[in-house]
Amino acid sequence: MLIASIHSGQSPDRTSPNGLNGTKSIPPAPARSRGEMNRAVETLAKIELFRSLTPEQIKLLDSRCIWRRAKAREWILDYQDESTEVFFLTSGVVRVLIQTDEGRETILRDIQAGASFGELAAIDAHKRSASILALTDATIARMQAATYVETVTSHPQVARQALVMMTRHIRSLTDRVREFTTLGIHDRLTRELVRMSRPDRTAENRAIVTPPPTHAHLAGLIGTRRETVTKELRAMAKAGFIETRRGAIVLLDVQKLVQNLGRAK
Repeated sequence: MLIASIHSGQSPDRTSPNGLNGTKSIPPAPARSRGEMNRAVETLAKIELFRSLTPEQIKLLDSRCIWRRAKAREWILDYQDESTEVFFLTSGVVRVLIQTDEGRETILRDIQAGASFGELAAIDAHKRSASILALTDATIARMQAATYVETVTSHPQVARQALVMMTRHIRSLTDRVREFTTLGIHDRLTRELVRMSRPDRTAENRAIVTPPPTHAHLAGLIGTRRETVTKELRAMAKAGFIETRRGAIVLLDVQKLVQNLGRAK
């Protein structure tokens, strides 16, 4: 299941708001609303998109953001919302998902600290294409679309990094679409478990998924219902492919599990 004039201490006819030559201006930062945090100890320095910027340039961008803390299970963005800001996650984990009218959720991806979301609306000014839910407590910087676009277009290395990140997300979503349209539930579940697993050092060709995802989580990842996932996991356990333990799902023979792809009915 991936995007104001800043006072730089130099005359505006020689230095752009982001520290490069140019004369473009950026709208002033929005007023802080109730519940927003003091940004004194927060920074964009660990954000992947801005890794090529200098500490001084990062500090300028820090001052153009509104910072806030989100609680676990708090909705940050709604599908079809008309806002256009870009959000940068400096701590915590958030989830990108879409929801049907019946309430069933499909998980597109989880976003870790150091990443961003909301770029599409900032670029094309269209409505939000997905919802964002905080999985854990999170620290988030909200940047106006004009500031984001100015920063990307003024810094070639930032622009290239933005393209790399978007390409990565497109490839990931393309793979998901291919799986959804060409694979059955069993094969989609198998691939997801293998992706989530790590090698078990105590046994060759065995892997562990820990902590074990809920059946509802797996259902959201592969586009089905929780009851269907439960049924498939039981069948896989009965066939000797997996073993459910407290705190883990064990893939007993990864090679055999992968070789079985396409054979289950």
